[in-house]
Amino acid sequence: MVMVFGEITTKAEVDYEKIVRDTCRNIGFISDDVGLDADKCKVLVNIEQQSPDIAQGVHGHFTKRPEEVGAGDQGHMFGYATDETPEYMPLSHVLATKLGARLTEVRKNDTCAWLRPDSKTQVTVEYYNDNGAMVPVRAHTVLISTQHDETVSNDQIVAELKEHVIKPVIPEKYLDENTIFHLNPPFG
Repeated sequence: MVMVFGEITTKAEVDYEKIVRDTCRNIGFISDDVGLDADKCKVLVNIEQQSPDIAQGVHGHFTKRPEEVGAGDQGHMFGYATDETPEYMPLSHVLATKLGARLTEVRKNDTCAWLRPDSKTQVTVEYYNDNGAMVPVRAHTVLISTQHDETVSNDQIVAELKEHVIKPVIPEKYLDENTIFHLNPPFG
């Protein structure tokens, strides 16, 4: 089941169900065997018109100065830039994001045909304090948890995740004999 809820201000006629089904299909949710069948799943849509007060606050840019325009009631964000990576993002975030993208790539090109669309990644990076500048030294822990075909062994999952996902993504200088790998760890 996919549920779409929210408030928006629009005059457009949007086929939310079609967008949901097309998106799920594109991700790879094409049968119950992979967790969801985009063509058979229930899609619940409850989109309402945004309140006039919020709409005015968000869209008041036509009548207000930029500093008076609000972000509505759903805008909680934080962040920072760092010189750890060319993307100006923390190395742990960049590596985890690239691992996720690589999982999608090797699933779609059948390098790891046993993979399913749902996965999670996390990379913990160890730093060295160089006079106040935090310098990434190594990947302390790499976690990948992914759905998979029932017939694949955990040994194969671990071996192929290391070979086809981790090695191409995480530079060798960050991996060492002390790096901890949690690759499809059992629950418990």
